[in-house]
Amino acid sequence: MEKGGKLSLFVLDFIYKEKLFKLFVPKEVGGKMLPLPDALHIFEEASRIDGNLGWAVTIGSGGGYFYAYMQTKTAKKVFADKKAVIAGSGHPNAIATKTKRGYKVTGQWKYASGAPYATAFTANAMIKGSNKMLAFTFLPAQVSILKDWNAFGMRATESHSFKVTNAFVPNEMTFDLSNKSLYYKSPIYQYPFLQFAEASFAAVAIGLGKHFMEEAHTMLKNYKAVWGAKSERYRFVKTKVKYAEEMMQEAIDTFYKVANKSWDKMLKEGKLKTKFQHNVSKTSRETSATVLAYADGLIQYLGMQAVMQGSNINRVWRDMHTACQHVLLVPTK
Repeated sequence: MEKGGKLSLFVLDFIYKEKLFKLFVPKEVGGKMLPLPDALHIFEEASRIDGNLGWAVTIGSGGGYFYAYMQTKTAKKVFADKKAVIAGSGHPNAIATKTKRGYKVTGQWKYASGAPYATAFTANAMIKGSNKMLAFTFLPAQVSILKDWNAFGMRATESHSFKVTNAFVPNEMTFDLSNKSLYYKSPIYQYPFLQFAEASFAAVAIGLGKHFMEEAHTMLKNYKAVWGAKSERYRFVKTKVKYAEEMMQEAIDTFYKVANKSWDKMLKEGKLKTKFQHNVSKTSRETSATVLAYADGLIQYLGMQAVMQGSNINRVWRDMHTACQHVLLVPTK
């Protein structure tokens, strides 16, 4: 997948079969409607298997959050297909002009993961002549994909740019994430979208961190035969691996404790108070930063093989850096 720069058909078929793009949509459109804590563990495990798989599932299923904000008829239309998945962007890099029945939109957006297999695209745009922002749903036929994804990690996520030119979007194909009057009621849609996204991305970082440690143990096992089990270098690296793993796990345990508590609070009170929102945001960033830092601190001890692009551990390390480069995971202080 890394060499080809896209998910294999085998992986996509697996995602469709297991409904991994439909974790947050109702069962009446073939969804699973999972609680957030359950989904976080799926994101982690998918990312532990492969970073591209984990990112695709996390981003692809995350679009299901929009279901409750779309008019019911529109939402069912967008998500009815068994292969339904949204690609898009949250940046308002477009101008929309109001017409009698909708809007004409022109703009271009970056980093739309899964663009080539998306069945719909969503993106924000500013309304011409106002300071109002709306989200617009485009059909694939309205979109031009610019195959410009060339990061050194997450090579198969196909996170390309896309653009529309004077695309007509009827009123019923627009939605507003600031709207408090949801068209569909379910706990996941009551959870704040920012913290929903931050926690989801942190779970990806966690899965990649665990895969990194698995590869580190494999390399350590190989070095045992080369260096000798009693050599000073082997014992030194083994100690470094053990310490990094313990520190990562401590951060991971804290993350899930905070995420689970926030979900329970939201279920109990019907909303998530500001202090818990801040705690989820802070912990998501800190966990991702911790996982990345200990991987960076360890890789220098794992020999030249660790910096060879064809090695498993190098691929995982590059995927970690790419995922943790997302603005929602970058520490702000």
